[in-house]
Amino acid sequence: MNWFNTNAAHNLINVLILLLTGLVGFDWTLFGIDAALALKITGVMALLKILINVVRDGVAGLVRNQPAVEGN
Repeated sequence: MNWFNTNAAHNLINVLILLLTGLVGFDWTLFGIDAALALKITGVMALLKILINVVRDGVAGLVRNQPAVEGN
């Protein structure tokens, strides 16, 4: 899959974090997990995003200016 790269993974994790945190107010027992576990999963995904950035760009990449996006 040529389209799946670190940027795609990063954005997918963003969507998953949004969904989990948006639904944390609901009763998670329907899905077999409680709200505390859902928040732990969200925390792990946020940490994964940081690790992806560090592996891809190095620690300095966390604060480096991003290049401009070129339009089509």
